[in-house]
Order: sequence, then structure tokens, then C-alpha cells
Amino acid sequence: MPELALPREELIRRLPKAELHLHLEGSIQPELALQLAGRHGVSLPGSEEGVEGLRRHYRFTSFDDFLRLYLALSSCLTDAEDFTTITVDLARQLAEQNVRYAEVTVTPMTHVARGVPGDALLAGLAEGRMRAREEHGVELAWVFDILRNQADRAEPTLELALRGREQGVVGLGLTGPESLEWPLQPFAPLFARARENGLHSLPHAGEHAGPESIWAALRWLGAERLGHGVRCLEDSELVQHLVEKRIALEVCPSSNVSLGVCAELGQHPLPRLLAAGLAVTLASDDPPLFSTSLTDEYLRCAARFSWSAEQVLSLAAAGFEHSLLPLKTKQAWLAAQREIAAGEVTR
Repeated sequence: MPELALPREELIRRLPKAELHLHLEGSIQPELALQLAGRHGVSLPGSEEGVEGLRRHYRFTSFDDFLRLYLALSSCLTDAEDFTTITVDLARQLAEQNVRYAEVTVTPMTHVARGVPGDALLAGLAEGRMRAREEHGVELAWVFDILRNQADRAEPTLELALRGREQGVVGLGLTGPESLEWPLQPFAPLFARARENGLHSLPHAGEHAGPESIWAALRWLGAERLGHGVRCLEDSELVQHLVEKRIALEVCPSSNVSLGVCAELGQHPLPRLLAAGLAVTLASDDPPLFSTSLTDEYLRCAARFSWSAEQVLSLAAAGFEHSLLPLKTKQAWLAAQREIAAGEVTR
């Protein structure tokens, strides 16, 4: 660990960062959402009162409320241009925080089921990804997501993901209600085929359900990272397994507070996850919906849990270390982080 020359807050803002748990549809800022809604004649909650009316609905007290808003935002996306627009705007937001790489989750069948052609979705994402790189210096990769309560859409999601590999699709995800009503075993052959064809298994698990949900994701889906995973602490054997296998958790503190996983930030299990030796990356999940950003997650957690600059650097490094970037690219970003932390880079 280098001797650190920067104060903690400045370090957080200046470090190049990677974000590994970020939903494209949930990253649409209210101003842009209104533009898209107006373009397509879509009515959004509170939109009759303008951006502030809509912004008031970017608050919720339950997962069902959150899901309703999420689906309303998704309904504004109907053509390739829309997907390009929101991708470029996301890259702008990331560049402002010095986030240089992000693995972004997209739920394609939410759009295809509404009549959006899969080719249009892929084309829009590809154009947006190229412009993100050229205009903002941000590299994006895609994780195509399946809703576990919509098994009939799993196969077409995989087919589209495989077609999109050249456009940056790197993983297959699974989200939706963590319930015994929707077991993971039926998805096992699909995820096996995805892995055989070069896609990584990146499901959500251990957010609203306990260790049994995580064990199922490991057993049936071959999970390589876990979206959330914070309830692993309820099972010491599971914690030991995750530590030994270096299966990283994508931890989203503000999301967890907003959706009732924990009552407030001070009660978040993040310090215990780190103390247990688990691999942890910080993420923002759906930034405008949870009034956050990746930088905000670092600043809030660092202040609340009294992190040192060294702890901040370690967490920021984990974002690149547990990403799906090539090893040489990871090493280059890690070296850049160390140089900035040591005060060797002044720009």
C-alpha cells in the first residue's frame, strides 16, 4: 500500500472508479425521463407538475412502489435512439464522477415484450456504448437480465445476449422477487449454456431473502459475483465459502436503505462484510431513484463508518479487481489509482 498524499474526500473524487451494479433503466434522470415521455406520448407519475412532480415520485416505501416507477420509466424507451440517448447520458453522469468503467444491467425483454425489436435495442446500446467511449472516456459493458418470475422470457434473453456479445454483452443476470415461489433450478441449463458461450453469471441474490437464496444462485446458476448478497452474514458456512472462492458482493447501501433491507445507513452490514474478509465492491444500483451516485456511496459510507484513505483506496481497487476487464487493463487502472493516491499525478 503506497503512502497516501490526498485527503479522503479528494481521494474519492479523483480516483478512477469502476461500478459493477448499475441498472440502465434505473439511471434515467427525471429531466431526461420527461423528454422521452413527451417524445412518445407516455404519461409518467406526477409529470403533469413537471420535473419536480416526477421527482417526488422518485421516492417509495416498498419494492412494489419502486417496481412500478421502474416499469413506467422503461415504457418511455421505444426505439434505438432512446437507448442511445440514455446510454450517453449515463456515461456523462459517470464521467463527472471519474467512473471510467461500468458493467450495466439491462432487462431486454421488458422492452421486447412491449414491441421494441431486439435488433433496435442492440443497435441503440451499441451506438450509445461507442459514443460513451468517444465523448466521455467511459467504457461500458452490458449484463442482460432475466426476471425470475418470468421464466418464459429467459430463453429469448439468452439468445439476444449471445447476439450482443460483439456489442459488449458480457454477462447474464437474474433479478426479481426472491421467493420460493420462483425457484432457480429451472434456470440452471440456461445459465450453463450462457457460461459455455462465454457469458458470466451475475445474478441478484441475498437482498430480500437470506442465505438460501445465495446458495441457490451458486448451486444452480454458477454465480461468479452476487448482486447485493448482504444477507450472507446469516450463515457462517456461506461466508467462509464466499471468502474462499473470492466471490464478490456488489453492495448498494443507499438502495438497501431505500428498499428496507436495513433501516438506515448506520445499521448497514457493510462494516461486518468487510471485517469478515468478504470481497466487496460499492455500487449505486439505480442512482436517481435512490438519490445517490457511486461517489455519494463512497462519501456517505466513508463518513459514517470512519474509513481511512487506505480503506477507500482498497474498495476502489476492488471495483476493478472484480470486474470482467482483461487483466492488463485492470492492472493499468490499479496502477493509476495508486499513483493518484500517492500524489504522483497532479492533473
